[in-house]
Amino acid sequence: MNDFTSNFWVIYTAVIIVASFLGLVWLLVSQNKTKKTGDTVETMGHEWDGIEEYNNPLPRWWFYLFVITVVFGVAYLLLYPGFSTFKGIWGWTSANQYEEEVKAAKAEYQPIYGKFANQPIEVIAQDPDAKKIGQNLYNTYCIQCHGSDAKGAKGFPNLTDKDWLWGGKPSEIEETIRYGRTGVMQPYGGLPPFPADSVRDVAQYVLSLNENEAFRSKSNPQSAAKGKVIYDQICFTCHQEDGKGLVGLAPNLTDSVWLWGPTEKDIENTIMKGHTNQMPAWETFLVDGDDTSKLRILTAYVWGLSDHTGEAPEILPYQDDTAAAPADDAASVSIGDDGVVKFYFATGSNELAANANDSLAAIVAGAGEGKKVVISGFHDATGDAAQNAELAKNRAMAVQAALVALGVNEGSIELKKPESTEGDGNNAEARRVEVALQ
Repeated sequence: MNDFTSNFWVIYTAVIIVASFLGLVWLLVSQNKTKKTGDTVETMGHEWDGIEEYNNPLPRWWFYLFVITVVFGVAYLLLYPGFSTFKGIWGWTSANQYEEEVKAAKAEYQPIYGKFANQPIEVIAQDPDAKKIGQNLYNTYCIQCHGSDAKGAKGFPNLTDKDWLWGGKPSEIEETIRYGRTGVMQPYGGLPPFPADSVRDVAQYVLSLNENEAFRSKSNPQSAAKGKVIYDQICFTCHQEDGKGLVGLAPNLTDSVWLWGPTEKDIENTIMKGHTNQMPAWETFLVDGDDTSKLRILTAYVWGLSDHTGEAPEILPYQDDTAAAPADDAASVSIGDDGVVKFYFATGSNELAANANDSLAAIVAGAGEGKKVVISGFHDATGDAAQNAELAKNRAMAVQAALVALGVNEGSIELKKPESTEGDGNNAEARRVEVALQ
């Protein structure tokens, strides 16, 4: 069927193709002879440093290459689709080729998969061959989100622990992989009856529910008491009165597994902004009609990754981001007697100190007077040198962005190559960016 609304474009493309071939043939024939005036061979009419080019035909090997190209092109358009809407003598399509390749793959691999089709998931999980196949399937479909070690990341669940948002039974894992899941935590920040100033109170109450003493000890009793009132009005519907949640509806708030981070700031951010997670459905890729062998093998592999020992789950350390950071690992800023502004950064961070803009006032004023701003990034000598240099560069660029935001012309800023320094044995001193006027 034609993709267009008239035959004009069919004729148009056919004419273009035919004209191209005829034009190439004419060009080859017309240039395939030596042009003479009397007994003198003509030149191309241009000269360079006393050298002229004769108007001779192409070398024979070159000429025949073009002839072969024309013959090949005509043969290709007769055998394969390409000439307007003509489908080719062989009737080839990419869809047919794909189906043939899939059919061949099924014939080769189906006997391997098929032997696991009716085995229990628990049995498949113990089979060495199934484990290898399952790992290959995992590396194809799952590794991008859950990681090579299956321990996930922030926002992506760990598949090796005992915590399952949608259930950890083989049938539940199989359903999750086959049909996918969508988890939604509604943003509540500022919504009545959830005033913005109560977000911290609710976060404090959530901490107080935790079974881990390290978390509970960080909760402020007075603030948590206020938060409980809001929790009992809104949050208990999904997370339940005891905070243990419901499988498939809301996570357990009392254990030490935190999908979006365990700190007070993380919890407040979740309450304020909410989260939406999408686990895609893999049925199209893993199920072929009644054949669910691939799905079952992958299910067995994922189930086998989980901790079935019955031991208590790992207790995660509480990161108290509300307290002041240690003196040797805090973001800060200082101004020396020479006017050089020094920004110090926490380990692995490129976030500026809270009073960064105030400290840059003199630099902004100097740049306004036409002076050049020089930014130098430093890093300590521990760890991977390339990663340290990249982090120092990012820190310097963060300072540059702050200056541009304050109105400094980016053209007047010079970023120096990151430098390594021992910081007199003080790594905190080494993790700095210096800003100076020249």
